[in-house]
Amino acid sequence: MSIDFVVATPHDAVHFNDVHRNYTASAGYLVCNNIYNRMVLTEWYNFDGSYPDLATHWEMLDGARRWRFHLNQAARWQDGVPFTAHDVTYTHLHAKKMGYTGAMFLTDVEDIVAVNDYTVDYHLSGPNSGFLVQLGNFIFSHFLPRHLYEGTDWDTNPHNLKPVGSGPFRLVEWEKGKQIVLEKVKNHWGPQPEIDRLILKIQPDRDECVKMVVRGEADFFPQDTLTYDRLHLIDGADNVELMRNKGPGMALLDFNHGSPLWADQRRREAIAKAVNRADIAKIADPGTSFAWDHYLLESVGWAFNPDARAPGFDLDGAEQLLNESGLTRDASGARGRIRLYFMEIFHGHRALAAIVARNLSALGFTVEHEGLTSVDWSRRIRREHDFDLIIVGGTMAPDIDITSTKYSSTGLNNMGLHHNKDADAAYAAGRSAMSRAERGVHYRRLQEVWQRDCEFVPLLWYGTYYARSKRFFGWADQLDYSIPWWHWGRIRPVAEQ
Repeated sequence: MSIDFVVATPHDAVHFNDVHRNYTASAGYLVCNNIYNRMVLTEWYNFDGSYPDLATHWEMLDGARRWRFHLNQAARWQDGVPFTAHDVTYTHLHAKKMGYTGAMFLTDVEDIVAVNDYTVDYHLSGPNSGFLVQLGNFIFSHFLPRHLYEGTDWDTNPHNLKPVGSGPFRLVEWEKGKQIVLEKVKNHWGPQPEIDRLILKIQPDRDECVKMVVRGEADFFPQDTLTYDRLHLIDGADNVELMRNKGPGMALLDFNHGSPLWADQRRREAIAKAVNRADIAKIADPGTSFAWDHYLLESVGWAFNPDARAPGFDLDGAEQLLNESGLTRDASGARGRIRLYFMEIFHGHRALAAIVARNLSALGFTVEHEGLTSVDWSRRIRREHDFDLIIVGGTMAPDIDITSTKYSSTGLNNMGLHHNKDADAAYAAGRSAMSRAERGVHYRRLQEVWQRDCEFVPLLWYGTYYARSKRFFGWADQLDYSIPWWHWGRIRPVAEQ
């Protein structure tokens, strides 16, 4: 009898190549976590290090300027071709050359060299003791089969839609708008899946996704499907286990630092002073999510700076700063229009956008706030920087260095066009330090810089809610976070008593 594991998800796939273009929280993102592999795996809640994936072991050399990875020689692509170091060098060097998403955490990589078929060296421009976290934290660092991609245009390569991965599942069906079906790879080179099929049911109604799990029609749904205001939907469901945790990141308000509107720091500080966290606290879940004014999560204790806090609510002070900066009200009391965007797949960001819009209206701003699809966000925000303000998730666990792609001058995901030499210096010093204690000193300094210059405005330390079927075992938290939340290759049915 076939064993199916069903995931109810609100968002269909765009394609199945996140190393090319990443559409976080789409069904494609979930699929990629199960058909591809990374070099190493670092899960959000794991503060103790990385786990092997395609690499069996690794070495930090030349004072963290060179990282050597030894590959699993049993690894195979799903068409039977051996996985080698040449797949590694091709994928990441080409992604870096073209500026694709897979290069997001490869900013300081100068070269990648295949020492032999199963050994590969990453040569960095400077020391980076946190490189493993960058390489293992997100699925868009996965590898592609060189023999199917080299010499092609990644925009049009047919394997974006018919992927050949190295993971434990293969894609067998994609009925757009309805479902995506994966089946286990027989005689997989790694851990053998204990479920036969992984089925993603596309259900745009988030309430219905939750109800599908409650009714036993699905076993799981992804993050941000069950939100605080939907918890009542699982009341009394004996077949469901609820994981209710403080999240691994925060929601924050970021500026378009490339716009003359925010060139004067007094204006950024005024916006920060206009944010009323008492309003944000009304949508928080006590003990799970919090209106947050720090620049890092308290859970990252080794790097947390309790003294670095955003300005408190002070409308009079905000008015004064805006007037001093030359951004005064006109005769009607208006100060101008602000375009505020968020990614619509993150349900909680909609409520935050409405709160920020109301808060800023007290200063005379007309705030147009709008949710964008993943595709529009990638184009308009990441590539074109066509906005005034954005609400975005700032993932800051387990290591603050993963934020460098967003907030360092050379970061490939620097949507806000940050260019702060003191922040860059703090990142560089943190990477150069060899112990966690030393790194923490520099990252606490980084938070001081963010506070001093009002680089962004922290809003909410978000919570996570995972309601999952009791029929299965092998979730990330049950395996010491040695696998990502979105990887289901270790899931197995619970034996009936």
